Amino acid sequence: MHEPVKSASERAFIGVILQLVLLPLGVVPSIIGYMVEAAALYSLSQAFNNPAIAGYASNALITAVMSILALLISIFFLFVSFLGPSISGTFLGISMAMFLVSYVFILLSGRSYRNLYNELANSSGISEFRSAAKWMWLGVLLFIVIVGAILALVGRIFALLGYNR
Repeated sequence: MHEPVKSASERAFIGVILQLVLLPLGVVPSIIGYMVEAAALYSLSQAFNNPAIAGYASNALITAVMSILALLISIFFLFVSFLGPSISGTFLGISMAMFLVSYVFILLSGRSYRNLYNELANSSGISEFRSAAKWMWLGVLLFIVIVGAILALVGRIFALLGYNR
């Protein structure tokens, strides 16, 4: 593996580790890891001469941030709905709508990650990226059910294995 690929892979590896380590502190701090990974993926895109990698990485990052914002708005309106019975129905409805918007953005982000990892598998020849794509996509599809979060975690672990090769 030549030096630009190795260096970018190490930075992407660190980005995924930051995502996983910072997630217990909240979703917002884990965005740091997503940004580190996205910057590394841009470098991998240049090293492999495959602009699709950078495109999918930016789409995944933007839609992930949008899903987080929509989820935070949903949680805010959920708490506001408990303030009183006269406004609870309206704000509860807004909260549910924003939760669905968040899920749509999660689906879009997952699709971008699936395509991104498939492109990395094609460009690098590392099969773990194909496994990461499969598990991330299954995890995102089932994310409303708790098992989906576990499957997405498995996908991130396969991405770590791919970056480490």
